[in-house]
Amino acid sequence: LSMTEEEELLLRNSQVEECLSKKDKANALRICLDNPPVNSKSEDIKDGNFLIVEKVLLAITDAEIHGLIHDLSPDACDVLMKYIYKFMGKCSNSALMLKLHSQLLEKAGIGSIVRVLTDRKMV
Repeated sequence: LSMTEEEELLLRNSQVEECLSKKDKANALRICLDNPPVNSKSEDIKDGNFLIVEKVLLAITDAEIHGLIHDLSPDACDVLMKYIYKFMGKCSNSALMLKLHSQLLEKAGIGSIVRVLTDRKMV
């Protein structure tokens, strides 16, 4: 049996909460970026995942940014880039988003930006 989108969102949130409670920000970041609900027709599901990603990003200190981004897969980099642009569009913690964007651009390159801007599947 497959889970509903709501069940997947609740599971993702509980897994992220557990990782953050253990100060395991690397796994929390991987979990919230893995299999984002880009194909969902529900804005509530997309917004729910956005809030989970926001929770993880706000838990990251400036000193941790480089190491956490360095360990991301190319796909996770593209997903994170999508979320960074979504955050910037909402004017949500712009200083942190610019720091993340700079480190992500260094790791993933300009190709990540091009892929994100041309991908019709939004987070």
